[in-house]
Amino acid sequence: MDTIQRAERLPHCSRCGGDLIISAIAPKADAQGRPIHPELCAACDTGDPHRPAAGMLAQYFADRGGHDLSRSEEGATLLTDWTRECMAAHGWE
Repeated sequence: MDTIQRAERLPHCSRCGGDLIISAIAPKADAQGRPIHPELCAACDTGDPHRPAAGMLAQYFADRGGHDLSRSEEGATLLTDWTRECMAAHGWE
């Protein structure tokens, strides 16, 4: 069974060492058998043309969309798009 666990402190971004917005462990390993760790970092993902879904989700949080219940459907769609983008980068479509 898959679970969601909240943490008081996220790890640092593996790319820049900055603070992450979201960190997860995917339900599938990469080609080398290592767990896939999707990360959302405002510094790395905002404006990255190779990660448009990540940039849109980072902007959603920057605009405080996560604090606006009227935007919950938008947030869910952006989260789904980001997850698909992360997993596709590791060959899982």
